[in-house]
Amino acid sequence: MSTHGKTKVLVITGDGINCERESARAFNDAGGESTILHVNALLDQPKLLREFSVFCIPGGFSFGDELRSGKILAEKMRVRLPEELELFVNKGGFTIGICNGFQVLIQLGAFSGIRGHRKITLATNDHGAFLDRWVGLELTDCAKKSDWFRDLSGTFYMPMRHKEGRIVLKDESTQVLFPLRYEEEVNGSYARSAAVLDQSGRTLGMMPHPEAATHGFLSPLRQTTEEKKLNARKVQKIFENAIQGAKS
Repeated sequence: MSTHGKTKVLVITGDGINCERESARAFNDAGGESTILHVNALLDQPKLLREFSVFCIPGGFSFGDELRSGKILAEKMRVRLPEELELFVNKGGFTIGICNGFQVLIQLGAFSGIRGHRKITLATNDHGAFLDRWVGLELTDCAKKSDWFRDLSGTFYMPMRHKEGRIVLKDESTQVLFPLRYEEEVNGSYARSAAVLDQSGRTLGMMPHPEAATHGFLSPLRQTTEEKKLNARKVQKIFENAIQGAKS
């Protein structure tokens, strides 16, 4: 839905989520109208999701990553939100889970249907260490199937900060779309994959943080000012694409 022509974006917060403001700003800068809402308010009134066209689960450490990353928040959402999430997806809504939000989507089984059997998971990095660095990301052919990456090409640079971000498939026959891969090996993720799409191309989960790379001055990389600005514009277009795609 939109108000005065603006695409409405729901960004949840609470219970250890800590990237909601950056995420909301990225969507606002892209022309959207973001609402930051405590996840408990959404769980109490699941039909609130119907008022939005984009749904963002930001990064952080929901519930302190007890049990495993994203698990508790995903189970709370599984109990209270499955019908509304399915309706949201089926009506053309755009969903993004970033880092811990990606972990939540994985635990929900969002890439094989909310009620389906999970065929993909996120495991501890193969070196066992927490990663906190900027990485290069390459678009794959799968990215062409998603409005999130419309009219984008080349390499992106974004920060990543996680310990449980290694993408693992149930078996080699698992049909999953991987739109982004790391420029170099960083955590043992399958085929160096950094992100996953559902079959519609509208539900996106990614470990790197695009919301923290939408302005050139945020980059610590040894690049020229113009190179940093160009990278920031490319990253920002991911958010712009979602706003435009959800509006159409």
